[in-house]
Amino acid sequence: MRNKIKISVLVVAILSLGYVAIGQQKVSLSLHHDVRLGLIGDDIGNKAGTINILARLKMQGHQQKQGYIVVFPEFEYAEIEGNYKRYSANVGYTFNNLILEGFETSAHIGWGFIDRYSKNFFSFGGSGEIAYKLNDTIKVSIIGQLTERKDLKWMYNDNAIRFSGFAGLEINLN
Repeated sequence: MRNKIKISVLVVAILSLGYVAIGQQKVSLSLHHDVRLGLIGDDIGNKAGTINILARLKMQGHQQKQGYIVVFPEFEYAEIEGNYKRYSANVGYTFNNLILEGFETSAHIGWGFIDRYSKNFFSFGGSGEIAYKLNDTIKVSIIGQLTERKDLKWMYNDNAIRFSGFAGLEINLN
């Protein structure tokens, strides 16, 4: 019962982000894949080609002098033991008027939960992103992500924050 209440609160928070989208200048969808799991695997038995996708529905605020605020729900899925799923709500700031034309750098923080082995674990995280705008519709980007992994504490008594590196595309939807 307690987990259902926590999940309900998170779902309401994520859905509330949709309301925020009404005041947003742009809405985009980004899809990324974990580079390490995709190319070489890891040292705990996940082979090269292991699926680990990260999806974001980004809602961009109005342009300010150096950049804009961004909010987004995020979903991560990895085909690892126990089928890892992470849902989170995030907020950040993107700098797009710095030195290099077409480049953007962003910092984000978020809170959500991990679903693994049908158990739920609350989790916080942060990420940094570097993107290059190919045109008004498409950006290529890399994301460095730090995530609190309470599922690992439950499984191995390892209360750790893990790093993941992702590469992918962002597509402007409007």
